[in-house]
Amino acid sequence: MATVTMSFPGGAYLPGYDYNPSLGELINLANATPRGTPTGTRIEYQLQNGLVLRLNGTGFAFDADGFPTAGTLTGLQLFLANGTTVLQAVTGLNLPMIDVYDTVDAFSYDDGFNAWGMNQWLMNGNDTVNGSSGDDDMFGHAGNDILKGNAGDDYVQGGAGKDSYDGGAGFDQLSFDDTYFDPTARRGIVLDAQAGTVTDPWGNNETFVGFEAYRGSHFADTINGSALNESFIGMGGRDVIDGKGGIDEVRYDRDDRRGGMDGVTVNLTTGVAIDGFGKQDTLINIENVRGTLKADSLTGSSVANRLRGYDGNDFLDGRGGADDMWGGRGNDTYVVDNAGDRVNEDPGTDSANGTDTVRSSITFSLANTSVVFGNVENLTLTGSAAINGTGNNLNNVITGNAGNNSLSGGNGNDTLNGGAGNDILNGGAGNDKLTGGAGLDNFRFANALGTSNVDTIADFVVADDTIQLENAIFKALTATGTLTAAAFRANTTGLAGDSSDRIIYETDTGKLFYDADGTGSAAGIHFATLTTKPIVTNADFVVI
Repeated sequence: MATVTMSFPGGAYLPGYDYNPSLGELINLANATPRGTPTGTRIEYQLQNGLVLRLNGTGFAFDADGFPTAGTLTGLQLFLANGTTVLQAVTGLNLPMIDVYDTVDAFSYDDGFNAWGMNQWLMNGNDTVNGSSGDDDMFGHAGNDILKGNAGDDYVQGGAGKDSYDGGAGFDQLSFDDTYFDPTARRGIVLDAQAGTVTDPWGNNETFVGFEAYRGSHFADTINGSALNESFIGMGGRDVIDGKGGIDEVRYDRDDRRGGMDGVTVNLTTGVAIDGFGKQDTLINIENVRGTLKADSLTGSSVANRLRGYDGNDFLDGRGGADDMWGGRGNDTYVVDNAGDRVNEDPGTDSANGTDTVRSSITFSLANTSVVFGNVENLTLTGSAAINGTGNNLNNVITGNAGNNSLSGGNGNDTLNGGAGNDILNGGAGNDKLTGGAGLDNFRFANALGTSNVDTIADFVVADDTIQLENAIFKALTATGTLTAAAFRANTTGLAGDSSDRIIYETDTGKLFYDADGTGSAAGIHFATLTTKPIVTNADFVVI
């Protein structure tokens, strides 16, 4: 019966880790070199990762090549490189040293060492594992084990045998993902977080306290939560997961790490999910979802949900409630229907990767940094309500719905499509493409003119559409209302014909120019092009 004690020296983890790993992750005896002179009670090795391993026991004896011929291993200690700061210690062993070295040979290969197998061999009895004050990775392996996480956010897995678990303080996860390591784990679990009981993959009835997250098996699990806020990972199999009370999350972000080949489809409204292995899960009282690194479809419910898509081209629809949606990398689509919905492309990881789209049934601005985080490029208005859409500093594609919309591109070279309805299209700064679509549309020019701000109107219809000129920009047009005939000229040169001309239409190219002083010294400024080259007059322009 062994006892493992994990330490957390100095409050800092080993380089390359953000948790306190198990022995099986740290010890590679195949590449170890002797350290110092062995004695009858102690042998030390310098490991390739810089750590020091000490074997403790009695009656150690060695042949001329340094291999043990006698002795009993009673414990071991793993130190930092200084050889004094203990990372982990194992006591209570009673193993012949010859068997230990034979087992090391059995787990040694040309390309590495099966430290996990060695760890299983050492910990195959009724063992006790004590966690540290940090975040620990803890495994019981075979036998009826006692695992105590103590402080920190711990990952705890008991293995075969009738085990008991205490997560301690922190946000701790209890895992029954044993099939990945042990093919004898052949059944789904039945877990009740409120009662603190579980039937494990071998059929053992076990007890636990102090956990906030649970990971199932690769078979059909039944997992019931408690009144706490909890997290559930079903893994493979047709799982039934009921969060009960609290704000609960189901996670599928581990599926592809265990052989899942597909993205997931999750619908919290219907309570049905297809996991990464293609199995159908039943979800009850679940508020939040994490997807995979592949293309996921995540649909929320009538309450506030948090949906995380991660990598892949994800579809995220929060439904009712003020939802928090995270797309991550890939070309993601967000459905917005509540002013409290948040769209998060995570500027820390998105790295401008992908082209993302918001589909909104309410007025929405991509430039609203209180609800949009990271790079979101496109906006599509849905339904038929009279709502508005605004872009940001990126090159946006903004599309209206069947109602009357006001679309503003903001900065960037934008593409605006009004769709049906009587729309107002304002490209903003940048060289924008404006398409009014059906209805009586207004094309508004209200930004500083210049070569980097020349818009294209793709479908101007004289009978229906109007060009609006903001007199704060077109300062020579002091009077608001329909442009006067004297201020307009159409010709093939694009040049003013007299001192009163302000808007000149070049009929053979469709270009529109603004000339602040007509035939004076100031040159005309090209601000728009009508692609279809329609026959326009002053009546098609309104000064605002």
